Amino acid sequence: MAKAKPTSRKPLPHLTILEDISTLISHSHDLQDTLDNIVAIVADRMGTEVCSIYIFDQRRSRLTLSATMGLDKESVGKVSMGIGEGITGLVIERMKPVMVEDTLAHPRYKYFPETHEEHFHSFLGVPIIEKKTPLGVLVVQTSRRRKFARDEIRLLTTISAQVASIFVQARLADSLKTKEQERKEYQKRMVDAMRKLRSYERKRPERSPTARWRGRLMGLAASPGFGRGRAFVLEPRMDLGAIPEKKTRRRQHEIERFRGAVERGIEQINVVKNRMSTLISREENAIFDVYRLILEDPAIIQQIENHIRKEGFTAEYAVRFVFERYLEHVAKIEDSYLRERRTDIKDAAQRLLENLTGVSGRELEIPEDAVLVAEDLSPADLSMLEGDHFKGIVLSTGGVTSHASILAKSFEIPSVVATDGLMENVRQGDQLIVDGNSGLIYVNPGHEVIREYDRLERDYADLNRELEELKDLPAETLDGHRVSLYANVGLLNDVAFAHLHGAQGVGLYRTEIPFLAHRDFPSEEEQYALYKRVVEGMAGKPVTIRTLDIGADKYPSYMRSAGVEPNPFLGWRSIRVSLEVEEIFKTQLRAILRVGDLGRVRMLVPMVSSLEEITKVKELLAETKDELERDGTPFDRHMELGVMVEVPSAVHLAGRFLREVDFLSIGTNDLIQYILAVDRSNRKVANLYEPLHPAVLAALATTIEAGKREGKRVGMCGEMAGDPLCALLLLGMGLEEFSMGALYIPVIKKAIRSIDYQAAKATAQIVLQMDTVGEIKKYLFDQIRALDMVELIEMYR
Repeated sequence: MAKAKPTSRKPLPHLTILEDISTLISHSHDLQDTLDNIVAIVADRMGTEVCSIYIFDQRRSRLTLSATMGLDKESVGKVSMGIGEGITGLVIERMKPVMVEDTLAHPRYKYFPETHEEHFHSFLGVPIIEKKTPLGVLVVQTSRRRKFARDEIRLLTTISAQVASIFVQARLADSLKTKEQERKEYQKRMVDAMRKLRSYERKRPERSPTARWRGRLMGLAASPGFGRGRAFVLEPRMDLGAIPEKKTRRRQHEIERFRGAVERGIEQINVVKNRMSTLISREENAIFDVYRLILEDPAIIQQIENHIRKEGFTAEYAVRFVFERYLEHVAKIEDSYLRERRTDIKDAAQRLLENLTGVSGRELEIPEDAVLVAEDLSPADLSMLEGDHFKGIVLSTGGVTSHASILAKSFEIPSVVATDGLMENVRQGDQLIVDGNSGLIYVNPGHEVIREYDRLERDYADLNRELEELKDLPAETLDGHRVSLYANVGLLNDVAFAHLHGAQGVGLYRTEIPFLAHRDFPSEEEQYALYKRVVEGMAGKPVTIRTLDIGADKYPSYMRSAGVEPNPFLGWRSIRVSLEVEEIFKTQLRAILRVGDLGRVRMLVPMVSSLEEITKVKELLAETKDELERDGTPFDRHMELGVMVEVPSAVHLAGRFLREVDFLSIGTNDLIQYILAVDRSNRKVANLYEPLHPAVLAALATTIEAGKREGKRVGMCGEMAGDPLCALLLLGMGLEEFSMGALYIPVIKKAIRSIDYQAAKATAQIVLQMDTVGEIKKYLFDQIRALDMVELIEMYR
């Protein structure tokens, strides 16, 4: 009988983890460094967001976080628990693996705010054991709810045995320093044992150059929701550096070619403006004039033509030479807003090169299920967002003051920005899942991930349908207390979304966007026309118009004479600018007062820090009213005036401010930064930006209480107003007006309609007595769980 052919065994990729960890162990000289490397390997190879190691102190009967990948590194050595606390302690109690699909719902769940682990739901922990003695716990966690397979549990258990050997090595190193040879012998035996284990597995297959990468990328969540489709990779445009240095004898011919390229570039910008006019207003569309300004800049044109005429360079190289020097100059400017204008300058240069070389502009065929993948988006690229081609957007960069970001925020497409490794790993046509809630992107996901997101999308759709049913219902607590929910808007397009999500009005209309887009200060008529469209678009609902809030990180191009400030957030900005350019400020006051004759309009002044500023604003407002009266121009003579509470001095003077104005609006984005001395755009300290800090909550309570004493309304228009975890607390403090991104209105309405006002007040009283962020978050999470609103927090926070 012929011998049967031996069946080929599939490779065992899980065991390659053991090989790598074994190699790590064999070269271990530092316990902490080795543990850090182990958690990084396990998280990467097992496809989990988190892997952590807790060391067990038998004498104190406590577990301490000793290494982590995915949780806050600052919590290492600080997070400690008894074995009767938390799910990790349960692993030691049972001395066997513990798997939990939804940790927030588990009775043993304990929240440790230092770790920021509230976004991670599934949990698998295995004990680290040596001769039946517990040494610690090895844990993996994911943000999505999932069950771990038996193979994964066995793998983690095997890894825990390897980790146990590291602990033993460390103890030997501490207690048997004089017996170095014994330690080496133990290590040798461990390596030999692992070699025997590896003999049962095949070599790890090499990745084919054409194989598609599968994995997970992380970025910053920019717009919530889940998007799924094929990667539509926007290839980089022509590289300036790739243009060779060439000379020509036909100099006049090259100059004519260059001028023709400029003319075509201007025509192309006009086409883009026309296409975008269906998405944004004419005034906002002026953003595209930035390109025209660059292309028509006489200094740039003259320099390029001089390089052609005098040096004999080709038009292409002359464009490269001049624009590269402009880009180098802008890159050295400290002002972040100006630095981000490099995208506009570079795009204009690339457009000229495309026109010169005959490379057509990007006329692209976009599939219906596309996920847009790019390094960054220029405003011209954003014209592709017409219709519903894109199911998601993923960018490797993400400037918050770029024109692209200003426009993109209104499209409500699930988006992730600042994504590490995006352009290196994602190829055209890759299958992507964009999680705009957690900032995750799955590339060519496996069946298990797809099934999980099928469920999440169903849950998200169900939740959104439930929220849509609340659109026409009041924001009213179970015991009948009502508050007002307004929308923050910056573009005319936002007005449609405000209606879609049931906004009761506009709580903050940012007027600075048209100022940033124009080549000069917009005239009174230009401003009036824009404000009119917003007021009429809200169809009788109230609109709060904020006066010009420029400065800090956003100056219009025509105000460059302001110069670079060493600390712009504490410098010449907002009302300080307006009060120095009185005639320009009065032009805006005239436009706002006039539009008040068309509907319910309130005026809001930003960044006020003193009574003197309020007095000066009221004087200018009185002068403006007198001028309009003399001109016979219709206007609102009784328009309400309010100021924003954004600096600590305004908190302390809130009561006095309210004797001079009609209402206050708390701008938490700036207020939190100033109270805590934290720049949240600085990643080194961004984790210190904490809305639930006791000092922040005390400031909010002081401001809201001042409104009650004076019998005037206090609202909030910062991001905190749209946070469902904070909403219950703010409600209990007595906040009457919440203004937020329109998408979050139904979320906050759902939260408010789920609680008694008296219960919210009791919650606020308890929280205001607490001393730490950790205490506050744990208590609020417990309240959310009791109200059965965990899913709401999970989806929208």
